[in-house]
Amino acid sequence: MVPFAFHPRRRLALISVASLGWAFSFGLGAPLAALWLKQAGASGWTIGLNTSFYYLGVAIVAPFLPRLMVRHNRACIIAGMLIDALTTASFPWVSGEVAWHGLRVLGGVGTALSLIPMETLINHDAPPDRRARDFGVYAFCVALGIGLGSLVGLLVYPIAPLLAFAVGGLVTFTAILPAWLGAPATCRYEESAGGDALPWRAGLMGFGTAWVQGFLEGGTITFLSIYLLGRGFSEGATSGLMGGLFAGVVLAQLPLSCLADRLGRLRVVLACHALVLLGLACVPWAPWTWWLVVLLFVLGASNGAMYPLGLALLGERIPAAAMARANAWYLACNCAGSLSGPILIGLAVDAFGMNAMFVVCGAAVLLVVGTWLLLGKGKESARETVPERLAA
Repeated sequence: MVPFAFHPRRRLALISVASLGWAFSFGLGAPLAALWLKQAGASGWTIGLNTSFYYLGVAIVAPFLPRLMVRHNRACIIAGMLIDALTTASFPWVSGEVAWHGLRVLGGVGTALSLIPMETLINHDAPPDRRARDFGVYAFCVALGIGLGSLVGLLVYPIAPLLAFAVGGLVTFTAILPAWLGAPATCRYEESAGGDALPWRAGLMGFGTAWVQGFLEGGTITFLSIYLLGRGFSEGATSGLMGGLFAGVVLAQLPLSCLADRLGRLRVVLACHALVLLGLACVPWAPWTWWLVVLLFVLGASNGAMYPLGLALLGERIPAAAMARANAWYLACNCAGSLSGPILIGLAVDAFGMNAMFVVCGAAVLLVVGTWLLLGKGKESARETVPERLAA
């Protein structure tokens, strides 16, 4: 048996590498599955539903994982990554909507099995003064894996479609080794048998951030390229603008995480919400200049940073005994946003035009911040921990 007596930074490195391997198959599988279904004659509704089934698989399994992690923590991660690898590689070998959707649900199950234990481990191991930075390292690896998966997949797919899917599965399969080395066999932070009630109000901003990040990611990214093409940008220009947005997602993780540890996670999370609102308000009016590139970079950076910063915020407000459940519900909230975002934005776009996308996304951000101001601000403000680094 591999001992778990590693230095926390070594564990963080191993788990981050494993998360990069998981993210590679996710970044490759999502666009290639859509392309495969389109070439098979599937309708837009079927393609969208296929993506929704993936997030449904995550949301269904997430609440049941904390108890399973108590005795089978490492096994959950390994099983999840194996499921992700197999479902990615086997997608082009099945046919029919039942099989396509079934594989996507199974892939979502694998994602929940992988991510919840890894994110819980990072939250428990992170020192109070480096919690956001540790999540920034993890999030950087996830974003890099998704970007590399998309890039490799889209380059290989026109030449050898079956090979493209196989590469995605193989990369995730090889990432099982660092996961096995870095994760404890059992969950060291066992919850009591009955389980105390989860302090929802204390974690309100964290859970809300998870939901709105998924809402923006699932909705805006789905429709943004269509919006840009509709404004008259060429395919090359649209690709470059979307590349700028994803560059913001990748490059801003670590700087914003370090800033959050220094200035306070709540303050930086709220600043990210404000920057998202600014970007959503300005993009429709920005002409084809470098200002549009900058705005999309800021939009990607602030939206991408919400996920790890929300997790770090949750970690400083939730008791250790409830951390696994909190992380499970965090991922479930994120998936709920990813499910609801494209649907609500799509309805608004059909009724009022493409600019309605920015109004709906802005309303989602305001809903989260407004709810926190009404229900959770008192407790969370009292617990703001800017001085915790100095007191350590």
